Amino acid sequence: MGDLAERRMTLAEFLVWDDGTDTRYEFLRGQPRGMAPASGRHAVIQQNAGLAIQDRIGRNGPCRVAQQPGVLVSVRGDERFYVPDLAVTCVPVSASPYIDEPKLIVEVASPSTGRTDKDVKVPDYCALPSVDEVWLVQSQRPLMQVWQRLDGQWIGSLPLRLGQSFASRLLGGEIRVDDIFVGTGLELPEEAPDEAADQPSTGQS
Repeated sequence: MGDLAERRMTLAEFLVWDDGTDTRYEFLRGQPRGMAPASGRHAVIQQNAGLAIQDRIGRNGPCRVAQQPGVLVSVRGDERFYVPDLAVTCVPVSASPYIDEPKLIVEVASPSTGRTDKDVKVPDYCALPSVDEVWLVQSQRPLMQVWQRLDGQWIGSLPLRLGQSFASRLLGGEIRVDDIFVGTGLELPEEAPDEAADQPSTGQS
């Protein structure tokens, strides 16, 4: 079925397409897009975010955290299939290749995907009626941004850094940035610059 990947597919064709490998794909503008394997740091951030969310929603409630779920988006008639790192839904588990009614979506951005994640995928996620919150977490620097739907309007945060937190209305509590980056090596403070280098020159030798 490799010939399908060389022409514009329909979403229905993509959902049953198999290239014979273990590569995971997203679907955008009629073409499958292969996803690179996640780095070890990426995986730790994903796990940390999942635990932070799980701590808020609990294990026995109606909602659950889904890891790397399929998410369907339709943008001006263009059907897209994304695989974010995490999503929260309150719809029961099914055999579907995608989840219905995601409420919170988390993307962990790598250097190769960061621009697409922010400029394309975040707006697409925000267009879904069920979504109330989107997190975009950097995998190379300890920074994250959060978009929340408040009273029908989307509000985006400035980049959040270590030592900061944000109030998640959806989860009903504070989320600490430090908890998202624990165990990644990014939580270590940067070395202070050499004090001698900071002293103004006197012009004397």
